[in-house]
Amino acid sequence: MKRNFINQSVIDSSPYLSKAASIRELNKGFSHDEKYVIDEKYLLRIFSSEADEQRREEFFYINQAAAYSSYVPETIDYQTLTEVGASYMLLTYLPGIDGEEALKELTEDEQYQGGVLAGKELKKLHQIPAPADQPDWYTFKKKKSNRYLAALEKIELDPSIKELLGSYILENEKLMKGRPNTFQHDDFHPANLLIHNKTFNGIIDFQRMDWGDPLHDLHKLGFFSKPVSIPFTRGIIDGYHDNRPVSEQFWELYALYSAMHVVSAIVWSQNMDTKEKLLTYSRDVINDHEQFTRKVPKWYAH
Repeated sequence: MKRNFINQSVIDSSPYLSKAASIRELNKGFSHDEKYVIDEKYLLRIFSSEADEQRREEFFYINQAAAYSSYVPETIDYQTLTEVGASYMLLTYLPGIDGEEALKELTEDEQYQGGVLAGKELKKLHQIPAPADQPDWYTFKKKKSNRYLAALEKIELDPSIKELLGSYILENEKLMKGRPNTFQHDDFHPANLLIHNKTFNGIIDFQRMDWGDPLHDLHKLGFFSKPVSIPFTRGIIDGYHDNRPVSEQFWELYALYSAMHVVSAIVWSQNMDTKEKLLTYSRDVINDHEQFTRKVPKWYAH
């Protein structure tokens, strides 16, 4: 679908759009959606109707999530415009700048307190139970992990890294047995977290939402969040645990999911321009866990 698709057929389909006094485009982010802010009150996301079924489900669960947290956009409208091959969802607009850009302007205490609030709100979303037809988390995740480990073996990479990751994951994957199955944002890191007036103001971009162990939702923190702000990342973990001591079970699962994410990131990055950057991030995660001889990453140590 071509860019700049917002046209009269889209505008005429909704009173929120047809009566708009101002419309501005948002170009930030990795999503292929066209995004527009309407009257500074609503966010319009336009996309190909080929993804209609998946995006309707996303819209439904954003609505569910908004019932648990006021830091999630509220759903307003969803339309499929068959004649032009496009669909759109209309959400309330949460003001702010994504954390990758905004956190560097905050003090360390402001970063930490923003992370605490973000972690508390994520914990609320994990109250949403998975649908009854979702597969067992251990079975699902192990099968997916096996595919990535097989793909890793075919990549030109230091054999010691392959051996380290493979042996650690296979030795510890039993920890996933019996874990709960709940809603996952599945892309929880600063680029999808908003900062406004020097504090956390929203969780956005639910396109990768999934189901499984809620603790798996924190698996990208050491990879994408820690390089942006250690205080913010520590705050997320502390807020998620209501500022109580973090259990050994959490850190065991966190380390396992971090190792699994390193494997998937290396495999996924092979044909991307960011290959070297992601490989650097992967090595940093391994070093933060001292070649996975420690469960608690070095950056979290108080």
